[in-house]
Amino acid sequence: MSNPHDCLFKSIFADPAEVVGLLRDLLHGDVIDQLNLDALVALPAESIDELLSSSSSDLRFRVPWREGGHVELVLILEHQSTPDRTMPLRVLRYTLRVWEAAMAASRSARLPIVLTLVVHHGRRPWSAPTRLSELYDAPASVIAALGDHLPELRLFLEDLTLLPDAEIPAEDGGRLTLLLMRHAHDPELWPILKGNLRLLDALLNRRGELPTFQLLRYVFERSDSPPDDEILAALEQRIRPAVKEELMRYGDRLRSEGQAEGLRIAVETLLQERFGGLPPWALARLQELHPENLQRLIREALTAPDLNTLLRPEAG
Repeated sequence: MSNPHDCLFKSIFADPAEVVGLLRDLLHGDVIDQLNLDALVALPAESIDELLSSSSSDLRFRVPWREGGHVELVLILEHQSTPDRTMPLRVLRYTLRVWEAAMAASRSARLPIVLTLVVHHGRRPWSAPTRLSELYDAPASVIAALGDHLPELRLFLEDLTLLPDAEIPAEDGGRLTLLLMRHAHDPELWPILKGNLRLLDALLNRRGELPTFQLLRYVFERSDSPPDDEILAALEQRIRPAVKEELMRYGDRLRSEGQAEGLRIAVETLLQERFGGLPPWALARLQELHPENLQRLIREALTAPDLNTLLRPEAG
Protein backbone atom coordinates (compact mmCIF):
# COMPACT_ATOMS: atom_id res chain seq x y z
CA MET A 1 0.00 0.00 0.00
CA SER A 2 1.30 3.49 -0.75
CA ASN A 3 2.14 5.64 2.22
CA PRO A 4 -1.18 7.18 3.34
CA HIS A 5 0.45 10.49 4.32
CA ASP A 6 1.97 10.90 0.86
CA CYS A 7 -1.25 9.95 -0.91
CA LEU A 8 -3.36 12.46 1.00
CA PHE A 9 -0.80 15.27 0.80
CA LYS A 10 -0.43 14.92 -2.95
CA SER A 11 -4.17 14.52 -3.53
CA ILE A 12 -5.01 17.74 -1.70
CA PHE A 13 -2.05 20.00 -2.43
CA ALA A 14 -1.79 19.11 -6.11
CA ASP A 15 -4.60 21.67 -6.42
CA PRO A 16 -3.07 25.15 -6.99
CA ALA A 17 -5.93 26.76 -5.03
CA GLU A 18 -4.88 24.82 -1.90
CA VAL A 19 -1.28 25.90 -2.42
CA VAL A 20 -2.32 29.54 -2.74
CA GLY A 21 -4.16 29.30 0.58
CA LEU A 22 -1.05 27.83 2.20
CA LEU A 23 1.23 30.54 0.81
CA ARG A 24 -1.06 33.36 1.96
CA ASP A 25 -0.64 32.08 5.53
CA LEU A 26 3.10 31.44 5.41
CA LEU A 27 4.70 34.16 3.29
CA HIS A 28 5.28 37.75 4.39
CA GLY A 29 2.68 40.20 3.14
CA ASP A 30 5.24 42.12 1.06
CA VAL A 31 6.07 38.91 -0.82
CA ILE A 32 2.41 38.02 -1.36
CA ASP A 33 1.71 41.49 -2.76
CA GLN A 34 4.38 41.00 -5.43
CA LEU A 35 3.19 37.54 -6.51
CA ASN A 36 0.46 36.89 -9.08
CA LEU A 37 -1.03 33.98 -7.16
CA ASP A 38 -3.93 33.72 -9.62
CA ALA A 39 -1.39 32.49 -12.18
CA LEU A 40 0.20 29.77 -9.99
CA VAL A 41 0.44 26.51 -11.97
CA ALA A 42 1.55 22.98 -11.18
CA LEU A 43 4.68 21.68 -12.93
CA PRO A 44 5.76 18.14 -13.76
CA ALA A 45 7.74 16.53 -10.96
CA GLU A 46 9.84 14.32 -13.23
CA SER A 47 13.16 15.39 -11.73
CA ILE A 48 12.25 15.73 -8.06
CA ASP A 49 12.89 12.12 -7.05
CA GLU A 50 16.37 12.25 -8.57
CA LEU A 51 17.23 15.61 -7.05
CA LEU A 52 15.82 15.25 -3.57
CA SER A 53 15.66 11.45 -3.13
CA SER A 54 12.18 12.14 -1.90
CA SER A 55 8.76 10.60 -1.77
CA SER A 56 5.87 10.82 -4.21
CA SER A 57 4.34 13.60 -2.09
CA ASP A 58 6.79 16.23 -3.38
CA LEU A 59 5.00 18.80 -5.54
CA ARG A 60 6.38 21.52 -7.80
CA PHE A 61 4.79 24.80 -8.91
CA ARG A 62 5.62 28.05 -10.70
CA VAL A 63 4.16 31.42 -9.79
CA PRO A 64 5.04 34.70 -11.59
CA TRP A 65 5.99 38.01 -10.04
CA ARG A 66 3.64 40.80 -11.02
CA GLU A 67 6.54 42.71 -12.57
CA GLY A 68 8.08 39.79 -14.50
CA GLY A 69 10.09 36.70 -13.69
CA HIS A 70 8.83 33.82 -11.58
CA VAL A 71 9.26 31.76 -8.42
CA GLU A 72 9.89 28.02 -8.44
CA LEU A 73 8.04 26.44 -5.52
CA VAL A 74 8.46 22.91 -4.15
CA LEU A 75 6.36 21.37 -1.35
CA ILE A 76 7.96 18.49 0.54
CA LEU A 77 6.26 16.34 3.16
CA GLU A 78 8.57 14.94 5.84
CA HIS A 79 7.10 12.31 8.15
CA GLN A 80 10.17 10.33 9.13
CA SER A 81 10.61 9.36 12.78
CA THR A 82 14.08 10.89 12.51
CA PRO A 83 14.19 14.18 10.54
CA ASP A 84 16.61 14.22 7.62
CA ARG A 85 19.95 15.82 8.58
CA THR A 86 20.82 16.41 4.95
CA MET A 87 17.65 18.33 4.08
CA PRO A 88 19.43 21.72 3.69
CA LEU A 89 21.84 20.11 1.22
CA ARG A 90 19.01 18.40 -0.66
CA VAL A 91 17.21 21.73 -1.01
CA LEU A 92 20.40 23.45 -2.17
CA ARG A 93 20.97 20.77 -4.82
CA TYR A 94 17.47 21.26 -6.16
CA THR A 95 17.90 25.06 -6.14
CA LEU A 96 21.13 24.79 -8.12
CA ARG A 97 19.50 22.56 -10.72
CA VAL A 98 16.65 25.04 -11.19
CA TRP A 99 19.17 27.84 -11.62
CA GLU A 100 21.23 25.85 -14.11
CA ALA A 101 18.11 25.12 -16.16
CA ALA A 102 17.10 28.81 -16.07
CA MET A 103 20.57 29.91 -17.23
CA ALA A 104 20.52 27.39 -20.06
CA ALA A 105 17.08 28.52 -21.22
CA SER A 106 17.76 32.29 -21.15
CA ARG A 107 20.58 34.69 -21.84
CA SER A 108 19.67 36.60 -18.70
CA ALA A 109 22.06 36.23 -15.78
CA ARG A 110 19.22 36.73 -13.30
CA LEU A 111 18.16 33.73 -11.24
CA PRO A 112 14.61 32.78 -10.20
CA ILE A 113 13.87 32.54 -6.50
CA VAL A 114 13.39 28.94 -5.40
CA LEU A 115 11.19 28.36 -2.33
CA THR A 116 11.18 24.85 -0.92
CA LEU A 117 8.60 24.41 1.85
CA VAL A 118 9.22 21.42 4.12
CA VAL A 119 6.10 20.32 6.03
CA HIS A 120 7.05 18.15 9.01
CA HIS A 121 4.58 16.10 11.05
CA GLY A 122 6.66 13.51 12.86
CA ARG A 123 6.04 12.28 16.38
CA ARG A 124 8.53 14.80 17.74
CA PRO A 125 9.56 18.30 16.64
CA TRP A 126 12.18 18.71 13.91
CA SER A 127 15.63 18.27 15.47
CA ALA A 128 17.85 18.07 12.38
CA PRO A 129 19.81 21.01 10.90
CA THR A 130 17.74 23.80 9.40
CA ARG A 131 20.71 25.72 7.93
CA LEU A 132 23.36 24.63 5.47
CA SER A 133 26.05 26.11 7.73
CA GLU A 134 25.17 23.51 10.38
CA LEU A 135 26.57 20.85 8.05
CA TYR A 136 29.99 22.47 7.63
CA ASP A 137 32.91 20.56 9.15
CA ALA A 138 34.60 23.53 10.78
CA PRO A 139 34.61 25.38 14.12
CA ALA A 140 31.63 27.68 14.60
CA SER A 141 33.94 30.66 15.04
CA VAL A 142 35.53 29.99 11.63
CA ILE A 143 32.14 29.68 9.93
CA ALA A 144 31.04 32.97 11.52
CA ALA A 145 34.29 34.70 10.47
CA LEU A 146 33.97 33.55 6.86
CA GLY A 147 30.38 34.79 6.80
CA ASP A 148 29.12 35.60 3.30
CA HIS A 149 32.05 33.80 1.70
CA LEU A 150 30.24 30.52 2.44
CA PRO A 151 26.97 29.44 0.82
CA GLU A 152 24.07 29.56 3.26
CA LEU A 153 20.50 28.27 3.06
CA ARG A 154 17.85 28.16 5.75
CA LEU A 155 14.97 25.70 5.46
CA PHE A 156 11.49 27.06 4.94
CA LEU A 157 10.19 24.65 7.58
CA GLU A 158 6.59 24.32 8.73
CA ASP A 159 6.77 22.05 11.78
CA LEU A 160 3.19 20.99 12.48
CA THR A 161 4.21 19.32 15.74
CA LEU A 162 4.88 22.75 17.27
CA LEU A 163 1.66 24.45 16.15
CA PRO A 164 -1.61 24.52 18.10
CA ASP A 165 -4.59 23.50 16.02
CA ALA A 166 -5.82 27.10 15.78
CA GLU A 167 -2.59 28.13 14.01
CA ILE A 168 -2.50 25.40 11.36
CA PRO A 169 -2.14 27.18 7.99
CA ALA A 170 -4.03 26.87 4.68
CA GLU A 171 -7.76 26.83 3.92
CA ASP A 172 -10.61 24.27 3.78
CA GLY A 173 -9.26 20.95 2.47
CA GLY A 174 -5.61 21.95 2.88
CA ARG A 175 -6.10 23.04 6.47
CA LEU A 176 -8.08 19.91 7.32
CA THR A 177 -5.35 17.78 5.75
CA LEU A 178 -2.62 19.44 7.84
CA LEU A 179 -4.74 19.14 10.98
CA LEU A 180 -5.16 15.42 10.39
CA MET A 181 -1.45 14.98 9.72
CA ARG A 182 -0.58 16.94 12.86
CA HIS A 183 -2.62 14.38 14.84
CA ALA A 184 -1.67 11.39 12.68
CA HIS A 185 0.02 9.67 15.63
CA ASP A 186 -3.08 9.93 17.83
CA PRO A 187 -5.12 6.73 18.18
CA GLU A 188 -8.25 8.39 16.74
CA LEU A 189 -8.72 11.06 14.07
CA TRP A 190 -12.53 11.01 14.09
CA PRO A 191 -12.74 13.80 16.75
CA ILE A 192 -10.59 16.04 14.51
CA LEU A 193 -12.92 15.40 11.57
CA LYS A 194 -16.03 15.89 13.71
CA GLY A 195 -14.76 19.25 14.95
CA ASN A 196 -13.96 20.46 11.44
CA LEU A 197 -16.91 19.41 9.30
CA ARG A 198 -17.13 22.91 7.80
CA LEU A 199 -13.65 22.34 6.29
CA LEU A 200 -14.82 18.99 4.92
CA ASP A 201 -17.88 20.71 3.41
CA ALA A 202 -15.68 23.34 1.77
CA LEU A 203 -13.45 20.64 0.26
CA LEU A 204 -16.45 18.66 -0.97
CA ASN A 205 -18.19 21.70 -2.47
CA ARG A 206 -15.11 22.98 -4.27
CA ARG A 207 -13.43 19.77 -5.42
CA GLY A 208 -16.03 17.02 -5.28
CA GLU A 209 -16.00 13.47 -3.98
CA LEU A 210 -12.62 12.15 -5.16
CA PRO A 211 -10.27 14.16 -2.89
CA THR A 212 -12.90 14.02 -0.13
CA PHE A 213 -12.91 10.22 -0.41
CA GLN A 214 -9.10 10.24 -0.22
CA LEU A 215 -9.23 12.30 2.97
CA LEU A 216 -11.84 10.06 4.58
CA ARG A 217 -9.81 6.97 3.68
CA TYR A 218 -6.88 8.53 5.50
CA VAL A 219 -9.00 8.96 8.64
CA PHE A 220 -10.03 5.30 8.45
CA GLU A 221 -6.39 4.23 7.99
CA ARG A 222 -5.06 6.26 10.91
CA SER A 223 -7.86 5.55 13.43
CA ASP A 224 -8.04 2.53 15.70
CA SER A 225 -11.86 2.46 15.76
CA PRO A 226 -14.67 2.86 13.22
CA PRO A 227 -16.67 6.11 13.16
CA ASP A 228 -19.40 6.53 15.76
CA ASP A 229 -23.08 7.05 14.94
CA GLU A 230 -22.75 10.84 15.00
CA ILE A 231 -19.97 10.81 12.42
CA LEU A 232 -21.83 8.28 10.28
CA ALA A 233 -24.92 10.49 10.31
CA ALA A 234 -22.78 13.49 9.31
CA LEU A 235 -21.24 11.54 6.44
CA GLU A 236 -24.65 10.36 5.25
CA GLN A 237 -25.69 13.98 4.86
CA ARG A 238 -22.63 14.76 2.74
CA ILE A 239 -21.75 11.82 0.51
CA ARG A 240 -23.70 9.45 -1.68
CA PRO A 241 -24.71 6.08 -0.14
CA ALA A 242 -22.48 4.20 -2.58
CA VAL A 243 -19.45 6.24 -1.49
CA LYS A 244 -20.27 5.72 2.18
CA GLU A 245 -20.64 1.96 1.64
CA GLU A 246 -17.29 1.83 -0.13
CA LEU A 247 -15.68 3.66 2.76
CA MET A 248 -17.19 1.29 5.31
CA ARG A 249 -16.01 -1.74 3.32
CA TYR A 250 -12.56 -0.18 3.17
CA GLY A 251 -12.58 0.36 6.95
CA ASP A 252 -13.69 -3.23 7.57
CA ARG A 253 -10.86 -4.51 5.35
CA LEU A 254 -8.30 -2.35 7.15
CA ARG A 255 -9.41 -3.65 10.55
CA SER A 256 -9.37 -7.24 9.29
CA GLU A 257 -5.88 -6.80 7.86
CA GLY A 258 -4.73 -5.14 11.06
CA GLN A 259 -6.03 -7.99 13.21
CA ALA A 260 -4.39 -10.56 10.94
CA GLU A 261 -1.08 -8.69 11.03
CA GLY A 262 -1.23 -8.47 14.82
CA LEU A 263 -1.84 -12.21 15.02
CA ARG A 264 1.03 -12.87 12.60
CA ILE A 265 3.42 -10.80 14.72
CA ALA A 266 2.33 -12.67 17.85
CA VAL A 267 2.97 -16.04 16.17
CA GLU A 268 6.36 -14.89 14.89
CA THR A 269 7.36 -13.80 18.41
CA LEU A 270 6.21 -17.11 19.88
CA LEU A 271 8.16 -19.13 17.30
CA GLN A 272 11.30 -17.09 17.91
CA GLU A 273 11.04 -17.86 21.62
CA ARG A 274 10.61 -21.55 20.83
CA PHE A 275 13.10 -22.05 17.97
CA GLY A 276 15.33 -18.95 17.93
CA GLY A 277 15.75 -16.68 14.91
CA LEU A 278 13.44 -17.60 12.04
CA PRO A 279 14.92 -18.27 8.57
CA PRO A 280 13.56 -16.33 5.56
CA TRP A 281 11.51 -19.28 4.31
CA ALA A 282 9.67 -19.49 7.67
CA LEU A 283 8.90 -15.77 7.68
CA ALA A 284 7.59 -16.04 4.13
CA ARG A 285 5.42 -19.00 5.13
CA LEU A 286 3.85 -17.02 7.98
CA GLN A 287 2.87 -14.29 5.51
CA GLU A 288 0.99 -16.86 3.43
CA LEU A 289 -1.09 -18.41 6.21
CA HIS A 290 -4.75 -17.66 6.87
CA PRO A 291 -5.59 -16.34 10.38
CA GLU A 292 -7.26 -19.65 11.26
CA ASN A 293 -4.02 -21.50 10.53
CA LEU A 294 -2.06 -18.94 12.52
CA GLN A 295 -4.32 -19.71 15.48
CA ARG A 296 -3.51 -23.41 15.00
CA LEU A 297 0.21 -22.65 15.08
CA ILE A 298 -0.16 -21.04 18.50
CA ARG A 299 -1.68 -24.27 19.82
CA GLU A 300 0.92 -26.54 18.20
CA ALA A 301 4.06 -24.46 18.69
CA LEU A 302 4.79 -25.77 22.19
CA THR A 303 4.88 -29.42 21.15
CA ALA A 304 6.20 -29.32 17.57
CA PRO A 305 9.71 -30.87 17.31
CA ASP A 306 10.98 -28.35 14.73
CA LEU A 307 9.97 -25.57 12.32
CA ASN A 308 9.81 -27.90 9.31
CA THR A 309 7.16 -29.98 10.99
CA LEU A 310 5.21 -26.97 12.25
CA LEU A 311 5.26 -25.03 8.97
CA ARG A 312 4.89 -27.94 6.52
CA PRO A 313 3.24 -26.86 3.25
CA GLU A 314 0.01 -28.69 3.98
CA ALA A 315 -0.41 -26.48 7.04
CA GLY A 316 -1.81 -23.69 4.82
